[in-house]
This record gives sequence, structure tokens and C-alpha cells, in this order.
Amino acid sequence: MAQFDPRKVRNAGLAGHSGVGKTMLIERILYSAGVTNRVGSTEDGNTVCDYLEDEKERKCSITMKLVHFDWKGTRIHLVDHPGYTDFIGELASSSAVLDALIIIVDATTGVQVGTDTAWKYAEKYKIPRAIFVNKLDREHTDFQKVVENIQSAYGKHCVPIVMPIGEASSLKGVVNIVTGDTSVLGAEAEKAKEAIVEVVAETDEVLMEKYLETFELSEEEFNAGLQKGISSGKIIPIIAGSVAKGIGHEELLDIIATSFPNPLERKVVVTNSQNEQMIIDPNPDGPLVAQVFRSMVDPYVGYLTYFRVFSGTLRSDSEFYNSTTQTKERSGKIVMMLGKEQKQVTEVGPGDLAAMTKLKNTHFGDTLTSIGYEVKLPPIELPKSMVKLAISPKSRNDEDRIGEALNRMAEEDPTFSHYRDPETAEHVIRGMGDLQIDILLNRMKRKYNVEAETRIPKVAYKETVRGKAEVQGKYKKQTGGHGQYGDVWLRISPNERGGGYKFIDSIVGGVVPKQYIPAVDKGAQEALAKGVISGHPVTDIVVELYFGSYHPVDSSELAFKIAASLAIQKGVREANPCLLEPIMEITVIVPEEFMGDITGDLNSRRGRILGMEPAGGGLQKIRALVPEAEILRYATDLRSMTGGRGSFDLKFSHYDEVPEHIAREIISAYEKSKSEENE
Repeated sequence: MAQFDPRKVRNAGLAGHSGVGKTMLIERILYSAGVTNRVGSTEDGNTVCDYLEDEKERKCSITMKLVHFDWKGTRIHLVDHPGYTDFIGELASSSAVLDALIIIVDATTGVQVGTDTAWKYAEKYKIPRAIFVNKLDREHTDFQKVVENIQSAYGKHCVPIVMPIGEASSLKGVVNIVTGDTSVLGAEAEKAKEAIVEVVAETDEVLMEKYLETFELSEEEFNAGLQKGISSGKIIPIIAGSVAKGIGHEELLDIIATSFPNPLERKVVVTNSQNEQMIIDPNPDGPLVAQVFRSMVDPYVGYLTYFRVFSGTLRSDSEFYNSTTQTKERSGKIVMMLGKEQKQVTEVGPGDLAAMTKLKNTHFGDTLTSIGYEVKLPPIELPKSMVKLAISPKSRNDEDRIGEALNRMAEEDPTFSHYRDPETAEHVIRGMGDLQIDILLNRMKRKYNVEAETRIPKVAYKETVRGKAEVQGKYKKQTGGHGQYGDVWLRISPNERGGGYKFIDSIVGGVVPKQYIPAVDKGAQEALAKGVISGHPVTDIVVELYFGSYHPVDSSELAFKIAASLAIQKGVREANPCLLEPIMEITVIVPEEFMGDITGDLNSRRGRILGMEPAGGGLQKIRALVPEAEILRYATDLRSMTGGRGSFDLKFSHYDEVPEHIAREIISAYEKSKSEENE
């Protein structure tokens, strides 16, 4: 495929709530563009984009897919995004590299949570967008009501450009009221055209001044203002359609080709080697600047690295520089994707979305440049993964392989991660939601033949003391030959909260020889790490060694370690021990109508509200302190309470005492497990 003129290249993403028809819209588009000879179906599992086994089984998109095609002389790249909230990372990772977003709205439901999410990312990256209203062939649908719903949510600059002819089962087609024959719509089209003229005038001060004086714009002024408004994102065209009937998608393609910006119009901000920001000029003949936005494992070619070219031209089998990892790489095969199909190309330029095979040191978010041109694009920000589960292999055979399998899945989906929690000694996985994690675990079983079990993670409780105690720890053992003898007296007292462990050597007169004092310290620390009353580490404690005795022959480091351990076991119990729990600071952002429900729920979780403030866009921010034990499943609960419209962030705040009745349950469960072990 020859290099396209970048002015004739467009790229855009399809986004919206789950089930609005994004994947089927791509089917219609590919058919009309002559890429396919039939329109597939998600029900039949034969679409170009939903080809994974999980997608066929669940009849929904799980990962982003890329397609490319030519439309009336313009090369168009489209990215099909999943609609489920669990897979929002797919939209977040690609939005940073796209030049436009097409938001699909279901005419039967109007604006939904997924619509808001798509709009949020378009706003974040300041990219132009269009809204395609699908399913207008369904009964009881009203295009004008959907338009009012959209304008109420996002503003009057969202205007119908393509309107339906007929409605519901009588839907006959659509017409572009700017370029088409609107006689069939009569006064309705005239009213819509007037609304567009007003919005066009509002995008430019000179046009606005003229419009206020004459209440009209010349055809040239109107057309130029409309194109500029759509291209800049100041005007959001609404396109009526029905994917099921094959109506409206060609008009959408015309708007993409004629009104969306080309890649040379993009303002590309980079950071140079002196850490200074600079704007580069997108130029096919300039230095290469590209960014990786996806990695995946193809069963036939191995790793595929998806990237977008911002400037320059990348040719197959040529060297480039990874500014992020500061390594040189060679671009083996370059392919353009059509679902799972790959079309090999010799070069790609500004605006192109493509993939490379077998890269060694290139990962998600990395900036790729020409050798000697060391600049970096801003890192791609992903939403935080808030669902945590402890994971363990089902069999010993899987113990060695589970880490590698999890690493590979984390590379494919950067919103998924795993780590070893040093506090609880558990292997923990993190994801965006239960559905995402469930699918990834199924994939791990299918692709890597590794089975795992998950459970709610343990809470990293700790023990401490509130009082003081003086105790003796004595270890004496006589066997044939040398025996064992160690004798220590320890003072146990509380340290300040967060002060951790402190050891004080107060020995005088050599009653405990100096060479054994480190062993006492070590024995105390090891005993405290194992816990005394609940099996959790003891913290915020001062241990003072103030007296003891030794035997010139039988004493040893081991004997003094054991003596210290015995003293700790006894001393902590006598020093009024208690349990501590991690307290998290949570920030919840929800629409105003959910304020009462959320604050009441946080209070019921032993939370303490710190404050509330507006977060813009009809949202409220609630800050609170809540015990971690009460919010282990909060991501799922919040989604249920708000219909997916709430979000939250967590960070550790401090440790605090566990209420007595809860502490008793934890201690009782520990004692029961210990007695069962001893039986």
C-alpha cells in the first residue's frame, strides 16, 4: 500500500455504552467501503472485530480492535472500543492517540453511563467528536427527544446535521440538511438549519457580530465556519441512523472524511532531553515521533505492538529509538489491522494506526523516535484499578507458571496488575472490575493452561500494646554435652503511633554479654513479626533489655534468641494488647442525586466524613476515612449504588484501633485455627 497523503488520512474511535451497536456499525461501514462482502452479526459470532472466544461466548467486545479502509479517496482508521465499564482502560489508552471520537447513542435509551465516559475522554484530550444516534428503526423512538437529551447533557453546540426521514418502523432513510435535498422534511429541516447557523456564528467573533446584525451568514461563511467548528470540536454533529437497516453510516463516513481534522492539523506537544516542552510540526518528511497504545499476543506471530505515528515516516526493517527505555529497536514487519487480519505495509506516516511484530524492549505508552531525536510524548494516563483479589494456583504444577502468565496478561492489559503483598504474604491481582478479572482468568486457563483460585484479600491488621510490662524469658535445656542457656528481662511499652519497633539496650555490668545482645534484638523482632494474639505483626512497641544472666559454657546466640521470643510472647499479653487496622482515605465522586445514599453507606461502613464539595458537571466529591476491611468490595458496591456513574480513589491514611467486638472475632478465629492445626 503506497504512502497516503497525510491530509487524506483520518483516525477516530467508536465509543459508547455497551450494546449500542458499535461493532455492528463497523460491520456496515466495512461492507459499504467494499472491504467485506457480507455484514456479520454479533449474535452469530462472525463479525470482523469480535473474534476472540470470550467475545463470541459473551456476545460483547472485550478489547479494542483496529480496522482501516478507504472511503472516497480518504484512508480511515477506526478503533472499536468495548462499552462495559470494566474495559474502560481500552478507551483511556487509545483516546490519547486519536484525532476524533464517534459516540454512539441508543435511541431507545438516550444518554447512558457509557456515553458520559466517552464524552469525558473526548473532553480530556480535547478531540472533536460526532454523535451517531442508532436504532431509530425501533418502536417508540423519537429523534428530537434524543437530541434534546444530548443537548441537556452536553450543550446546544450538539446539533443535528443528518436527520431521519420517517420514524420507528417507518424510517425510510436520512438526509444531510447541509448538503442534501431537505424538501422531504419541510419546515423541520429549516428549523434545524437555523439552529446550525446560530451555532456556527457562536464559534467565531466576526461571524457572531455579522449574524447579530443581519441574522444570516453567506453560504461561504457558513460552510467554512461549520467545517472549522466540527474540526475544532466547537460543534458536535449529530447523525441519525439505524445500523440494522443500513441507514446513516455512509453520511457519518462523509463527515469523518470531510470535516474531521487531518493529522497535520494536530498540535503535538513533546518534552525534549532538557525536560522542556515543545510543539513539533507533524510532517511525513520530519523526524519520527510515534507512541505505543496497545500490546497483544497473537497466536501466530507472537507480540503485536500497536502504535500511532504523529510525525515522520516509519519503514519496515528500519531502526528507530525508544525514548522511554532509551534503547534502539528494529521495526520488523509493519502491519495494518482489520480485526484479526493483518495487511503488511512498507511504511506508515502521520495519522496511521499500525502494529509491529517482535519488538523486544517496547511497551505500552513508550515514545518511538528517529535515532538522535530524543523527545517524549506525554505518558498515557489510565484509570486506577480498584478491584483487588488474592490469587493462588489450583495445583502445585501451576506455581511456577502463574507468575509468567500474569505478566503476559498485564502486558496486554495495563489496567490489570499483580504483586506480592509483603504485609499479608498474598499474591494480589488488581483490575477494573469482576468481569474483566473473570475473563482474564479464563484466558489464562485457555492460553497458558494455568488454573487459579481467587478470594477476597486479607486485611493487613497489626497488633500493638497500650500498657507496660516487665517479663522474664528464660530458656534452659540440658542434653548430653553442652546445654542451652539464655535468660533475659524485658520491659515492654507502647511506642508512638507509626513509630514502629524500637530496641533499647540497658544492660550494665555485663549480665548479658555484648555478643548476645544482637541475638536478643533479633529474637524479639522475629517473635513480634509472627504476632502474639492474632497472628498479625506487632508494631509501635518499645522493647528494653534491662537484665538477664548467662552460663559461661551453655549460653549461645540461639539460646538468647529463644529466651527473647518467650519474653515477647508473655510480655505482649501482659501489656494490654490490641489490634490495629489500616484506615483508608477515600474520595468518592458521584452525581448529586446519590449524595445521601453514598454518605449513609460510608457511615454504615464505620466511615467518618471529612468533607463534601462540588466537582463540576453536576458531580459532588465526598472525602471520608474508612477502615479498609469495610471497603474490600467497594468498587462493585459503588457501581451497583450509582448505576456505574460513581468513581472513587483510595490512599492509605493511618492505622487505628479495631473496635473491641470486631477484635474479639478476629482473635477468636485465629485461636480456633491454631487449635485445629495442633489437633
